[in-house]
Formats: sequence, C-alpha cells, structure tokens
Amino acid sequence: MSKGIHSDIKELLALRHHATNIEFFNKMRVSSTQNGSRLSFARGRGMDFEEVRRYQPGDDIRLIHWPLTARLGKPYTKIYREERERAIYLLIDQSKSMQFGTRVCFKNVLAAKIAAIFGWAALNHHEQIGGIVFNDNQSEFIKPKRSRKSMLDLFNLITNSKSLKQYDGGLNNALQLIYKNLQSGSIVIVISDFFSMDTETITYLRLIGQKSELINVLAYDPLEASLPNSRGHYTFTGEAKTQLDISANTATCKLYSNLFEKRVFELKQLGQQLLQIATNDDLIQKINYGVFKKHGC
Repeated sequence: MSKGIHSDIKELLALRHHATNIEFFNKMRVSSTQNGSRLSFARGRGMDFEEVRRYQPGDDIRLIHWPLTARLGKPYTKIYREERERAIYLLIDQSKSMQFGTRVCFKNVLAAKIAAIFGWAALNHHEQIGGIVFNDNQSEFIKPKRSRKSMLDLFNLITNSKSLKQYDGGLNNALQLIYKNLQSGSIVIVISDFFSMDTETITYLRLIGQKSELINVLAYDPLEASLPNSRGHYTFTGEAKTQLDISANTATCKLYSNLFEKRVFELKQLGQQLLQIATNDDLIQKINYGVFKKHGC
C-alpha cells in the first residue's frame, strides 16, 4: 500500500491524539432531543439556570419557585437551558476526482484525515458521530451515535470501497440522503473537491444549511488552484491512462486557475462556512483557524 495514495486505518486511528486540542463549537447551542454536553435553546431541566417566569399548564411542578410563589401569591417556575447532544454528519467524498494529488497525499486521503480529526474531536466532546462515505457509484450511511464504533465503521468504509453498497453514489445523492435523515440542529460537514457541483448540488446545500449548521470543506491539490508559472508540458494520468494533457502558457494557466476560482466563488456565494484545505496544509492549524475561530473558540 503506497503512503499518501490510499487511506491507512492505523493513521486515521492515530489522529485521535491530534484532535484533543480542537475546541469543537463549545459556544454554540443546539436543539436536538438527546441529553449530552451542549447547551441548547430547548427548555427543560438541566444544569444551567436561565430565568423565572409565570407557571404555565404543563410545566414541571418540581421546578416551581416556592419562595417567589409565596411572596407574590401566584405560581412561578424556574427555567433551565437543558444540556443536549448533537448529531454530527460527515460526508466523505471518495470519488475518482478525489484520487489525485501532487503534494503529500491524494485528495481522497486528505478527506479521510479531515473526517477523522472532526470525528475524534466530536467524540471527545461527547457528540454523536455518523455520516456517509461515497464514491461515484455507491455510498453507505452510518447513523450518528455517540460511539467509537461509529468512527470505526466510517474508517472501514473509507479503506474498503467494496463495502459501499447501500445507496447510489455521487455528491448529489449523498446530499439528498443526508437531508432526508437529518436531525434539526445537527452539524453537517461536507468534505469534497466539489468537482461535480451543479445547480442540484447548490439546491441541496441550501436546504441542508436551513436545517442545520453546515460546513463545506473544499479539499484540493495546490496544482488545481494554479499551474506553476514556468512554461512546460503537464500530463496527468489515472488508472495507467492519460487523463489530461496541458501545455502551460499564460492563457492556459489563467483558464486553469479560473475553473478553480469559479468553484470557490460558487461555494462562497452560498453564505455558508467554507474551509479550503490543500493536500500539503497543516490540518490542525487550518481547521482551528478556518472554522473554530469563527465561533470565538
């Protein structure tokens, strides 16, 4: 097995040590129905006292504020912000366009590493973890659970493409599947090169973003963003066949970079969080700076 070309499950497991320093949305509130370690807008009995208000039919009588009730002659109840647990959905692109790289590793390996870091960080903060691993033809869905087994299931799907057989593949099918199974208040992290992005992709990203916190992670190789300034001839191969032949000059370099910039522009136009990570980036530094800084963590 060539290092950087195929994902190594041992390396993905080892990344749990690198995820310990990541602050995973500590200051965000959610609204799922599971008990956990996050404060939500949901009202109920929890750890954090919020306010006192007039008693309403259906309120828990155990939360009646008796001193205030006796003093004012009308029943009042204590309100708490209840601790909740979120579902974190990882969409991990392992399609053919991701099987490319000129620095450090292929994009599909980069996507696996990013997913591992996010996943381990989520489990460290007692969140549920699950999601979809997909290629061009097939995909598999793992229901979110607060369990290390969920992470191992995702890793096994990443490292064994033959196990992808539950649903149709492709980015749009994966987004549709997540949208159908999505719990309100969850976090969805799409890790892809978005090479196949079209109007349907945009539609599903918008729909998911309306229902959850959405982070789009654009995984790319530095050569995709811009060809070297020096003139030359570049041949890209895949499956032992020539896939792309480029003669680098001022015009072709500009055209090449425009394609990447257009993809970035379309993702930014969504108004959702966008994190761009290259195959040769420092993952921990990039994730902490690119995502969690925006949440004040």
